[in-house]
Amino acid sequence: MTTRPDIPSLEALAESLAGTFPGCDDAPLARALLRSLAYGEPVSAAALAASTGREEPDVAHRLARWPNVRPDEQGRVEAFGGLSLRQTKHRFEVSGRPLYTWCAWDTLFLPALLGEQAEVKSTCPATGAAVRLTVAPDRVLASHPQDVRVSFPPPGQASTADIVESFCCHVHFVAGDAAGNEWVSRRPGTFALDLDDAFELGRLSTRCWCVADGGC
Repeated sequence: MTTRPDIPSLEALAESLAGTFPGCDDAPLARALLRSLAYGEPVSAAALAASTGREEPDVAHRLARWPNVRPDEQGRVEAFGGLSLRQTKHRFEVSGRPLYTWCAWDTLFLPALLGEQAEVKSTCPATGAAVRLTVAPDRVLASHPQDVRVSFPPPGQASTADIVESFCCHVHFVAGDAAGNEWVSRRPGTFALDLDDAFELGRLSTRCWCVADGGC
């Protein structure tokens, strides 16, 4: 259930977000980058090329044109596709390794792309309540509190020129129906999805990665 009945369908929302991910043809390399980044260290083009059996110039070229790739001072990737090594308000623990995500929604689709379960810790900006989730590749296994919602900005607002400021800074875990309703009522055009719908939106938005890479 959503807190607003007038938002587009999940399919339409997924279509509006498709351009924030590399294309289907790049899915195997993109997922390899995410899996490497999930080990907790920045990833160089040379290291990614070596691990995937590709030529380094080709890998470097692809990284340069992909949306939402953040390099460190040495030019190594330290954040990509919502997964970050830099601390944010959304902690994302995989196999005991402390990682972070740019927004609440990232924590719901990244486990499928990584093929690993994640423990998530965040905070509701409306109530200050702690939010904890266990997210498997195929579903949300547990949440505390149970009635968590995920807030989103108006459809079509996400921009690859600055995904964090145009989209991610608006996407939070909101604890409860009342808090979710109040949150969106004060922000015209915004809406909130329950965890199941937000998880499904993530699956739809990244499905070509899974199909192209033969996973998920």
